[in-house]
Amino acid sequence: MPPRTSRFLSTLAFLFLLTITTGECQSVEGDAAKLDELTSNQDWDGSIEFARKITSDPDQNEDLTYALARLARGLQNAGKVKIAAEFYQLAVDSSQLPTASNLTASDRTLIHLAASEVMVQSQNIPAAIALLAPLLDGASDPVSAAHETETVDTGEANPTISVDPSISEQQKKIAVWVLLRAGSASLSRGAALDASTAYSLALRHADQQQRPLALLGDAWATAVRDEKSAAAVSKLSDFVDQYPDHKDAPNAARGCAQCLKRMGREADSTAMLSDLLHRWPNSEAALEVIRIHGDLSPTLIPSAVQFWVITKAKANDLKSFDTRITRMGLLIAADKSELVAWANLASHLAIIDTTGQTTSDVLKQLETAKLTSDAEQLAVQFISPTAERPVTTAAREAACRWAGRTSRWSMLAVASEGEDLSSDDPTRTLSVERLFAEALTQTGQTKLAHAWWVHLADVRATGDFRILIRCAETETSHGNDSRLAEERIAAARVAAGDNATSINLVKMLEAELAIRKSNFDDARGILELVIRSTEPVPELRGRAQWLIGETWYMQRQYKNAIDAYRKVEAIDKRGTWTAAAFLQAGKAFEQLGGIKEATLCYVTLLNRFPETQYAAPAQNRLAALSNNESRSSFPSSPPTIRR
Repeated sequence: MPPRTSRFLSTLAFLFLLTITTGECQSVEGDAAKLDELTSNQDWDGSIEFARKITSDPDQNEDLTYALARLARGLQNAGKVKIAAEFYQLAVDSSQLPTASNLTASDRTLIHLAASEVMVQSQNIPAAIALLAPLLDGASDPVSAAHETETVDTGEANPTISVDPSISEQQKKIAVWVLLRAGSASLSRGAALDASTAYSLALRHADQQQRPLALLGDAWATAVRDEKSAAAVSKLSDFVDQYPDHKDAPNAARGCAQCLKRMGREADSTAMLSDLLHRWPNSEAALEVIRIHGDLSPTLIPSAVQFWVITKAKANDLKSFDTRITRMGLLIAADKSELVAWANLASHLAIIDTTGQTTSDVLKQLETAKLTSDAEQLAVQFISPTAERPVTTAAREAACRWAGRTSRWSMLAVASEGEDLSSDDPTRTLSVERLFAEALTQTGQTKLAHAWWVHLADVRATGDFRILIRCAETETSHGNDSRLAEERIAAARVAAGDNATSINLVKMLEAELAIRKSNFDDARGILELVIRSTEPVPELRGRAQWLIGETWYMQRQYKNAIDAYRKVEAIDKRGTWTAAAFLQAGKAFEQLGGIKEATLCYVTLLNRFPETQYAAPAQNRLAALSNNESRSSFPSSPPTIRR
């Protein structure tokens, strides 16, 4: 990071340089006077052409120094900085000619200073340094030095510049400020060698006010040239030691730590970062140190970073915590069981996470780290906000989605019970309400679920098929008005469009409604269409076949029911409805007095599907049959439902 020069002093210095334009060196007539006239009329094209002509004339015998400087100044004010630099250089060259013998050493110094300032503006840093170096590092004997010459590289032609090294303290101060600006400009565009040259020269002549910037600039330039340089470490460390109260001290400490790390000195780098966090905990540099550890697991984060985060969190000093730092803090606090810090961080995340991504990430990471209770506590807080604990809309939705994704339906169902459907809560989005309705459905609270699905379909007026099919399903199963159920099914059918799977889901509801109305033949006809369809998933076809068996069972046509149940296994590849078919087939056999066959159905179910919800009722029925004195002996080999 380039050090910053004082804008105020730099501006004063620049204004001081411009006093050269008020010199009364104009000729009454001649080339200088004509150039002054063109300049005063702001005839830039004419001025430039004429100035180039007269400066290239080998017979020129006038002192053009001030006229050229005034032209350069005018061009600079007009925003023509690059060409202004050309004529400032010509003014410098003119000041070294015999025709400029009337110029004082101070006059020449002012010309150099003005020219160097514009060289910096035009990004010609080597030329600026070449103009200032003889002023600052000239011979100590002003009398003899006045006749010495030094060849410097200005980026243009290589003129021979003879300057008197005598320079006032004010002029020296101005020269150093120009060098500091040159160094900063060089660092900003990656010219580390130019920056190093400028800062080194400035450092040799800086006063107390300028020295910190020069020292820091020299250190940064060294570091940029070679991040593995021991010299860079030494210079940055020296700056921190000499100027611990300087605003750039934290940045220097961080830069020093980075150099140490590049050198492979990990322990020293960590120690420097720890010192930074301890001495300047509220600095931007400290925040940057924290941020670079944001993606690490708590076990890999240095103890100093963890201490900083927890200390801030305990004090609820979280104004500088963005979502990334807050996420890291929550993981650290959960890992260390820092309850106060965790609570403050959770409340902070709730109000700053405007996208929901951080909430989702934190919940996932907590669960991955087997900190399940912390994940659930955070989710509960976000899912059920209060006036005292507000949550952004995105954060609440993210928590609800996580609960649904991880099948924590009870958590969502409990949260839904505290909601008033008639109230307008902006954080209760359509997705949140759908998850609440689904949670109530999944937990068997059908009456409450029905109210939510109706709210979503009617109040939200959504055309989402997933919502409309659920609404139709609950209306069909638990509503009191079959005509309303038909309307719900019709709405779902429209939303299904041309999607074959969705259409078959609607057909399943039509069949269930027909069963509810005891229209068994109609129901079987619809279910047969579902089974013959090439689109529905196997589970849906298996359920359709099972329902056909149910229609026969409800009509007490048990043989037909058994035949229907036997066909389920061939259709239901996942076995979801096969287990149910074994149970129902066993019941049908019992009704027909086939105790042996019923027993074999239950035994097969228990052997093949012991973890399903149908295992317990099968076990109960098997036990009842075993206690029946009229039961038959088990056969030697178990039968299977006929395919």
